[in-house]
Amino acid sequence: MTPELHMTTVGGAPGHATRERALIQRTTLDLSPCPTWVFDAVTLRFLAVNQVAIRFYGFSEADFLSMSILEIHSPAEAGRLDECAGAGEPPQAMNGIWRHRTKNGSEIEADLFVQDLPLWSRNARLAQARDVTIERRAIRALEASERRFRDLFEHSTGFICIHNFDGILLAVNQAAAAAVGRGVGDLLGTPLHHLSAPERRHLIDAYLQRIVRDGEDAGYLRVQDRNGADLVWQYRNRVYADADGSSCVIAHAQDVTAMRAVERALQLSEQRLRTIADTLPVKVAYIDMQQRFVFANEAYRRSYGGSADEVAGRHLREVLGEERYAQRAPFVERALNGERVVFEDESGEGDDYRCVEATLIPELADDGVSVIGVHAMMQDVSSKKREEHRLIRLARIDSLTGLLNRAGFNERFENAIARSRDQGSLLALFYLDIDRFKQVNDTHGHVVGDALIRVFATQLAAKVRASDVVARLGGDEFCIVMEGVPDVPHVEAIAAKLVSAMNREFELRSEGVSLPVGVSIGIALCRAAPLTATELVARADAMLYEAKQAGRGTYRLALIGDQAALRRDGQRP
Repeated sequence: MTPELHMTTVGGAPGHATRERALIQRTTLDLSPCPTWVFDAVTLRFLAVNQVAIRFYGFSEADFLSMSILEIHSPAEAGRLDECAGAGEPPQAMNGIWRHRTKNGSEIEADLFVQDLPLWSRNARLAQARDVTIERRAIRALEASERRFRDLFEHSTGFICIHNFDGILLAVNQAAAAAVGRGVGDLLGTPLHHLSAPERRHLIDAYLQRIVRDGEDAGYLRVQDRNGADLVWQYRNRVYADADGSSCVIAHAQDVTAMRAVERALQLSEQRLRTIADTLPVKVAYIDMQQRFVFANEAYRRSYGGSADEVAGRHLREVLGEERYAQRAPFVERALNGERVVFEDESGEGDDYRCVEATLIPELADDGVSVIGVHAMMQDVSSKKREEHRLIRLARIDSLTGLLNRAGFNERFENAIARSRDQGSLLALFYLDIDRFKQVNDTHGHVVGDALIRVFATQLAAKVRASDVVARLGGDEFCIVMEGVPDVPHVEAIAAKLVSAMNREFELRSEGVSLPVGVSIGIALCRAAPLTATELVARADAMLYEAKQAGRGTYRLALIGDQAALRRDGQRP
């Protein structure tokens, strides 16, 4: 804490200007945003220092009070400091740009303003510093002398004025006067009301009541310049009591008109974006790096049964629930690491099937690298996915018979081969066609031929297990894939049964004809599928050809691999 200042009167009460100056000096330490200290002009030792200086220079208050001002100045300026810091020299001799050192050894350029502080002691000097290192570096070539002498009261804290409890201005700095387009002399003695529009003067009255009651006040004040334009000042004011018991208010303000305009524009923009986002059918949300919701539009909130206040600030896990969070957490982590992620979340079957397509877009900081949050957009694509699934199924289904087509057969056959290899099990492929089908087409036409194929396919599917794969490859050619058959005799029995069952007269009621047909079958049987799918189909097709050469209405079987072992399979106990 800085020592309490006392004002001593000599030969009568100080004049009005002296009292104002004393008040300003006495309060600079408390209110100045710049590093400020009091030192002895003879010994050059620090007598007091404000908290800004402590934070800025890195020394503690105890450090400062044990040091002289020489120790914060660059050694290169020791001679200059000796020349202008004597007790007999005017304090203004120290004003200007100095090179200072912080506790960690770094040097800065400080714009120093020094003045007498007789209310403290005869040799006391008040010094205020403003860091102009970057500023000086940027404009040194053009404005080397511009900042040598600054009046801290005029410039260090923006707009400064003093008024009494009735709101009458007692002192105004040049910056504040210039901001409203008036001279300092024009403003002295005028009430604060004259700085505000008539309809807002009741706000000045309310402020005066607060500052008298509370001793300090902060906020925003709308003032008018001489042309009637509105300005927004952000202020922080305090009441200070003089030694004679009189009190006044020292006001510090800065013009935030442009900043407030930007804030209002941003608020309006955000409001518009929220309105747009809330009307979208897509669920939109934004989470921070801690996976907490910053924003969620109405569609998102509605899907999780919460309002904006109920969702904002909550963790993603809390809103989604443990199960759904566990499914999505890996994708969220990828997005938080800077990756744009698109994924689908499917659940349910049939009429309960739901699919959500989610896009996670990381938001980067100004450096273009660091992630500060993630935008999430989700839409229900269940109808689209159902249609995709339907089209996929149609691409694998024979439109005439409803059986698998060649593409569907190839996919299922490859899977069956993989399982046979994994499990070392028997796999049988039946390749068959309708005997004398060409004669049916030639005699009765393609309409009857198609009807026969439909009826034949229905009867064929009914003669095998539900787990067996039945497919139409084209024309009158069909395939059956049987997995897990126990042995060769069992396969031969199935083949004989199929030949017998399909050797019959098929009644085509809609066409009004009955057609006697038969079937020929070629079979490839193996354990652990030592051949490829193409090779197995070729072997079964070759067996079909042999069956036709043998007079049709029969089957031929090819044992692939160790034939003796395959024959013994059925004889094992």
